[in-house]
Amino acid sequence: MQKILFNHGLDYQRNLEKAWELFNSDIEFEIPSVSKLVLDSWGRSRNFNVNARLNQAGTIVNNEIFQTIQDDNVSLREAARPVIKEARKVLDDNSLFMLLASNAGIILEREGNAKSLGMADSQKLIVGSNWSEQNCGTNAVGTALSLQRPVQLVAREHYCQMTKVWGCAAVPIKDLRDGRILGVLDTTGPEHFFLSMNLGWVKAMASCIEFQLSENNSVTKYRLVEEAIGRISSWKNDAIMLFDADGFFIWKSKQFSSRRRKELPKVLADASIGSRIDCMSVKRLNLDEQVEGLGREYLEGVFIDGRLAGHIFVLPNQEVVEQPTVKQASMVAEQPSLIKGISDKVGKLRVLAKKLANNNLIVTFTGETGSGKEVVSKDVHLQSGKNGRFIAVNCGAIQKELLASELFGYAEGSFSGAKKGGMLGKFEAAKDGTILLDEFCELPLDLQVYLLRVLEEREVVRIGESTARPINARIIVATNKNLEEELAAGRLREDLYYRVNATVIELPALRDHIDDVQYLFDFFMDKVSKEAGGLVPTLSSEFRAALLQHNWPGNIRELRNFAENCFLMNAGEELTLAHIPVRMKKHLSARVESNPVSDGTLKGLERDAILEALELSEGNVSKAARHLGIARSTFYKKLESLNISL
Repeated sequence: MQKILFNHGLDYQRNLEKAWELFNSDIEFEIPSVSKLVLDSWGRSRNFNVNARLNQAGTIVNNEIFQTIQDDNVSLREAARPVIKEARKVLDDNSLFMLLASNAGIILEREGNAKSLGMADSQKLIVGSNWSEQNCGTNAVGTALSLQRPVQLVAREHYCQMTKVWGCAAVPIKDLRDGRILGVLDTTGPEHFFLSMNLGWVKAMASCIEFQLSENNSVTKYRLVEEAIGRISSWKNDAIMLFDADGFFIWKSKQFSSRRRKELPKVLADASIGSRIDCMSVKRLNLDEQVEGLGREYLEGVFIDGRLAGHIFVLPNQEVVEQPTVKQASMVAEQPSLIKGISDKVGKLRVLAKKLANNNLIVTFTGETGSGKEVVSKDVHLQSGKNGRFIAVNCGAIQKELLASELFGYAEGSFSGAKKGGMLGKFEAAKDGTILLDEFCELPLDLQVYLLRVLEEREVVRIGESTARPINARIIVATNKNLEEELAAGRLREDLYYRVNATVIELPALRDHIDDVQYLFDFFMDKVSKEAGGLVPTLSSEFRAALLQHNWPGNIRELRNFAENCFLMNAGEELTLAHIPVRMKKHLSARVESNPVSDGTLKGLERDAILEALELSEGNVSKAARHLGIARSTFYKKLESLNISL
């Protein structure tokens, strides 16, 4: 074979053209002017059997597969979209377009100059196409993923003939928690418009996406912990581990000890906070690819905004529980209620929960979102003294295809991907305990038939089986919908309606027992202080007045989230009107305008709050002062300064 050494004085692109021709021939050569990065990538492309001579470009992924890929990359896409949108003008002005691809090289998002995008269309450089090196040879997206570092390629540095018209720069996007590559950001344009500085610009954009991902993960982590803490009382002495959607171990309960860790599968026992366990990711769990010994019956999905955001793993307390004596049984019934508040409405609700706890009737809780349906259900369970678990299932947050298997379980081999040995459903997992079917009106009509059978016969039939299995769990259903309206609209079966409509308890909205707001705010503040440590912020009188002026459309859940956020962001400080969010201030303004007593000033808000407290307490100064969380002497001073007479 003839050995050829290229002349360094020749134009780089001309050298590349000759090198490429020789590379795809049987001639041995040396090309000092062609980078090792390019030559190595050409070598990988040839080994992948990519045809350099044909106008080979991206291939379109099957629609079903692509939808799965889109779902798996929701977090990446959400973090990237505002960054890509912000870059739109730069892209337009420079005849460029920007691509977001998965860590497998599948194009997820595309934005940019219309003319350049038209050129890209002809090469299938579009959303849903595969631009890995294995598929398209040397290109910035695929090569950046292969090398796991930023790459810039211009014109003839590409491997396939068709792609040599482009200049492109791509930068991997990493998860800052563990360095995993989540995808790649690329900017591409016609080679004669492409500038060397584009790579630096794409690096900056990729860093923005990584930062946004990190911020989003922090918010999700906070909301997951918040949700887990809210469920702890349901599991009493059970040990709890919390994982986010990516399988990161983010929190554990204090019940975990070295002794309890020995009961776990090794991969979980060895885990430390902040580590990632792949088998605990939402993606792996949905595929039933779990470690041996990890049963789905011990996993609770955590949903945020209707999306499965993580899992709570519950390691049940296996200690033998003695049969309670009469005295012990009475002590169980006297456990502190989870239903908090000082109003008459809340007091009546606590009494009602105790009454319900003493029977096994099917009860339906209705009320607005956030009004406390799950808390009241937990309290009924707690007051009953049942030894089993409290399991809450949000029927509106679980994919309809998974609902049946989640509720009723399934037999081994009942469908493709079914777990060996089958799976225990939630009704069976709630043995000797209580199951709450939250938002049960969201159940599809075909599943409502099976739910009715469970309610009537107290038994379940697993998917793929014909034998009924008895259950002994207390069943509670809840909804924020109007049952009569759902029935009339055909979304609720008539037979199921009459089964659950026997005992219906409507929970009041927070605005209907506004005298509990101050108490609950302080309660949530104290609770998070004990859990997280730190000083509880003091509350100015203006801040307290604002709490009473807000109508709390999100009810108790909104109040709890607001209180916890106030503590975490302002521990030890004094809370003033400056700490009231804009969305609340807008509402306050509306209420002040509609209230002829208020003059729209801080004093006006304070005056309204004091008058409202006096009205609620029927003129009792001590009670009104307690309601506002201030001393009686301070209350009298406020009366004097605001010229309020009793």
